[in-house]
Amino acid sequence: MALPAASALAAAGYQVLSAGEAEILITLIDAIVPADQDPGAKEAGVVHFIDQQLAGAHKRFVGRYRTELPKLDAACRAATGKGLAELGLRERTAFLERVDQGEVAGGAFFQLVVDHTMQGFYGAPKHGGNRDGVSWRMMGIEKMMGRHGGHA
Repeated sequence: MALPAASALAAAGYQVLSAGEAEILITLIDAIVPADQDPGAKEAGVVHFIDQQLAGAHKRFVGRYRTELPKLDAACRAATGKGLAELGLRERTAFLERVDQGEVAGGAFFQLVVDHTMQGFYGAPKHGGNRDGVSWRMMGIEKMMGRHGGHA
């Protein structure tokens, strides 16, 4: 797969991910940490955290994301007749449970996305995720926000 032009990435607000890759990733992170009475991973900017990490510390995973995101979406189409972004949260969660249990290929990659989502959702906002310290507020630990780059 050809790398997207730098101008297209900048226009979409991403350093590494294409708009299509980001859309698939957003559907994954939204199923991993969905919003309820508190913001979820999507609202916490986890897609931007992962993109930022893929441009730096997690650069070694870029090829895997480029290969596995469309494969996972294709597996979803094969299993459900719809792409990940077309499924409601319940259907998407049920499909991803099948992936996680090894019934559908992609479990190892999905676990990597779960790990990166947790890092972005619970980590310090200065690293690009946990926008405005939403997960810290949810856990009642706002006092950490001033020390680690969050906003109160």
